[in-house]
Amino acid sequence: MAKNTSESLWLANPDEAAPVDLAIGDLLGEIAIEHPQREAVVYACHSEVENIRLSYAQLDAQATAFARALLAAGYTPGDHIAIWAPNNPEWTLLEYAIAKAGMVIVALNPLYKEAELAFALHTAKVRAIFHADRVADISLRSIIDGVAVKLPELRGIYALAPDIARLKAQPHLDRYELPSVHPDSPFMIQYTSGTTGQPKAAVLTHRGIATTARNSYQTWGFGLGDKVCHGFPLYHVGGSGNSTPGAALVGATTLPLYIFKAGRTLDILESERCTGFIGVPSMLTAMMEDPSFQQRDLSSLKHIVAGGMSVPARLISECEVAFGVDIINGYGQTETSGVSCSTVASDSAAIKSRTCGRPLPGVSFNIVDGEGDTLPCNQAGELCYRGPGHMLGYLNHQGPQDKLADAGWLRSGDLATMDTNGYIRIVGRASEMIIRGGENLSPAEIEAFLTQHEDVAEAAVIGVPDLKYGEEVCAVIIPRNRDHVDSGVLRSWCVKGLSRWKVPKYIQFVDAYPKTPSGKIQKFLLRDSMIAALGLHPHDDLQAGEQMDTTNSTA
Repeated sequence: MAKNTSESLWLANPDEAAPVDLAIGDLLGEIAIEHPQREAVVYACHSEVENIRLSYAQLDAQATAFARALLAAGYTPGDHIAIWAPNNPEWTLLEYAIAKAGMVIVALNPLYKEAELAFALHTAKVRAIFHADRVADISLRSIIDGVAVKLPELRGIYALAPDIARLKAQPHLDRYELPSVHPDSPFMIQYTSGTTGQPKAAVLTHRGIATTARNSYQTWGFGLGDKVCHGFPLYHVGGSGNSTPGAALVGATTLPLYIFKAGRTLDILESERCTGFIGVPSMLTAMMEDPSFQQRDLSSLKHIVAGGMSVPARLISECEVAFGVDIINGYGQTETSGVSCSTVASDSAAIKSRTCGRPLPGVSFNIVDGEGDTLPCNQAGELCYRGPGHMLGYLNHQGPQDKLADAGWLRSGDLATMDTNGYIRIVGRASEMIIRGGENLSPAEIEAFLTQHEDVAEAAVIGVPDLKYGEEVCAVIIPRNRDHVDSGVLRSWCVKGLSRWKVPKYIQFVDAYPKTPSGKIQKFLLRDSMIAALGLHPHDDLQAGEQMDTTNSTA
């Protein structure tokens, strides 16, 4: 690492962590040779079938056979093959088989409605789709049939278990040679979280996924023999992109949750003697609140990784005491193949709660102003990434062409600061900045203050239209107890601790936020619902000819 202490610029040391130089399917083959009998995956949390276990040798053999089955069925290297399912046992088999066949995985959210599915399949020009039977009592096949007639590229629709068995039963599969797959070729198409609107299809490479996954697992302290349970959906980059290959690359076992339920997850952590858990902070809270938590033997745990949202200091302290392990938190994006920076176990509680750590090995960060120039340390600007996980690009979208892109930097869209030691603090989205009376307000700063109050479980701050100031601050609170929370008390508390123009004019209480599968709040949906609840008008911020008052005054 090279760090100029006066600038928000962290340049990776090229000798620090060499990129992985094999495609994902080839990596599985190597690991199967090195550790054939070691468990690769345990589906101990599936709702219908218990304790499906595959060693690395078994997983590699099955993935190789099914890769040949895909070729025998007429699909060719480079074809886009979709997986539309929750964390079914077939997911990991398909992931490695598609990779070995030189085809490209298209990961789809199983909660998609018809229009969302049609958009995703059309955008990615999907040739075949493997789907679960039902999700939340909804037939996925019926949804596919409703959109397939409009998708001429789609030539194969397969139900997971029965059609995988049928394809594997094709004769003479050993005649089909697996292709040579270059590490820099496309491995997976992941749709962005959609926190600001229509998702984009990010194309991720074998090398980018493998290098990022290995570096994150090593940074978190996982290695040979570890058993890591995770709560990420496999259709999300945190699941199939980081957790599945990450465990393999360090010789660990991955245990994907079929669905998160606090009691069932505690069963798995205890009975399987898991050494690690990866999830979002709300999962940790739910487990600690489970009636059986105090009776659990979780002594095998070494590390817990919490990602997807900021982790309040109080929650970090509570978790470290309750679970008896260090809490690690990280930051990443789909476009960077997942995790790009992380705290480590030895970081202080203050660092873990106030920052998302430092860049992973091989990652460079640059915080820039509106002109693309590097800012001094501790000044907020747009966080830019350069590293091995950099996506190839978006399908059907041309990215910005400027001096940053020319130098290999990827704009994150996130506002952040970097201190003199390289620790990154996310302070909001560039598009979420609230502009009240000419003052730029960071929602993340106000949210961090609100979550310090004992009555606040979670806080989301948004800007809503206001005729006088352009925007006003609206705090949307998930309370710890609905019966013991008062907006007046919270507002008075804010007045004592925040500058007057940062004090929320509106404080609303809700039971849940609209979120992406990775746990990120969809603030554009939250804003729409609050505008409706408050009776405001989204496009009537200023009447024609009216001058905005840009002075700062009491909320």
